[in-house]
Amino acid sequence: MKEISLDFIFTKKFLFFLVVVVAFVAFFHRLGEAPLSGDGIGYGQIAKEMTVTGDYLTPYHDGVPIFYTSKPPLLYWMMAFSGKILGFSNFSVKLPVALLSFLSIIFLFMFVTKYYDYITAFFASIILIFTQQYLHHGRSVVTDGPFALFFMLALFCFYIASNDKKSFYYYLMSFFIGLSIMTKQASGLLIYFVILGYLFLSKSRSALKNIHFYLSFLLVPLIVLPWHIEMYKRFGDNFVKEYFYSTINNVQGWGNGWTEDKVNYAMSAKKYNFFYEWYIYLQLLVNNYWPWLPFLIYGIYAKLRKTKDIIVNDKRRDIFVLCWALVPLIIFQTASEKNGNYLNILYPVFAVIAAEVLNSFSQKTVQKIIKILVAVSIFASILFIGFPIVSKGIDAQKLTDPIKLIPVVNTIDKNEKIVIRKEDNFVFSSMFLFYADRGNITLSDEDFETKIQEDQKYYFASYKDSFMRDILKKYENKIKLLAETEKTILFTN
Repeated sequence: MKEISLDFIFTKKFLFFLVVVVAFVAFFHRLGEAPLSGDGIGYGQIAKEMTVTGDYLTPYHDGVPIFYTSKPPLLYWMMAFSGKILGFSNFSVKLPVALLSFLSIIFLFMFVTKYYDYITAFFASIILIFTQQYLHHGRSVVTDGPFALFFMLALFCFYIASNDKKSFYYYLMSFFIGLSIMTKQASGLLIYFVILGYLFLSKSRSALKNIHFYLSFLLVPLIVLPWHIEMYKRFGDNFVKEYFYSTINNVQGWGNGWTEDKVNYAMSAKKYNFFYEWYIYLQLLVNNYWPWLPFLIYGIYAKLRKTKDIIVNDKRRDIFVLCWALVPLIIFQTASEKNGNYLNILYPVFAVIAAEVLNSFSQKTVQKIIKILVAVSIFASILFIGFPIVSKGIDAQKLTDPIKLIPVVNTIDKNEKIVIRKEDNFVFSSMFLFYADRGNITLSDEDFETKIQEDQKYYFASYKDSFMRDILKKYENKIKLLAETEKTILFTN
């Protein structure tokens, strides 16, 4: 009997097809199953209000201009466009981020195929798809997913322009830098530091002699300045103070209000993923970057060990990869506040470095690795389709419990506002607005308690923390429970 040949699995067409299918399943399957969460529910509501008001420039939240998120509007615009067409839901709001993250896998495969080979491209793509944090951000309503794509494309375009002497790509480089800034504000400027590092270390400085390299810089202010100028014209110093202040002092609080309320640092750090420990990035990689971590460590070590040879012999590809991997990481490390989400822009280059190591083994071993990854990818895709593994394990679950209040909230008169506590403001108010079209009254804990004592009827919602437990006990004869979950409570006085 003639044996069935499996040689087709080593072909570029098959491996690219597999990458596309696996990425599609990973980023899109059950995308709308988990509720929006954390910042995402607030961003979703801002996008929703843009379509309601027809004002696509000003970010409104419950009818009030909001800039303390420090986010430019590009993500809001993409979500508003999706929600306008499909209606606002978990799926439609997450769709633009998932689509851009899916495209990042495709572009990575194409770039690595061109400058390495398609086997390395396959390894890098599969590694990136199965990088837990990258997949999480690619299925969440946060800026980190789109920012990683624009960051990557800007660097790809720069490398193509300088290495292949294709000047048009300088303009694409600046276009994506502009989109990066319009996605995550000043973080987009990190691209320039990577480029400067490359130009400093590489003997080929053709970019510095190319007029198009400099002319392309004009694209960035053309993309970035109009919205910022318009917001300043409308809101003056209040816009500048809220929008830029929170960028510099995010860990102390979101804007002046949070700072004046002296939000506890430990709570803020836990809530917004900020840390002070010098080792936090290493810890995050050790905790989350398996099974790729050993290959990444060895890959970086091997390149650093050959740094002199790489620079002397002008191995531009290695210089490019090292600058991308290390320049942002050094900048992140020197900052006093460290955010685990910042690693997202480094995962594509980490995937390339780890993939190089995998493809450095003997041909026989490489073929075995390909077979293993093909089998694992197919098996994982089947599991993802058959079971809610990604939506339950990767997607944010913060609102899974509080959202159970929504059916009861929907029975309350539309004109009634829900009284919530200030520390729950952005998440709770956004949840009630997005899922139930209910406004809120946000109060300090002291005023929240005073409101309960009033004779007029109000509706209240809160997490069941120590403060709330004391309130329930203190006013047990006055409070009427409407709904209770494991972590939250809805009641009236």
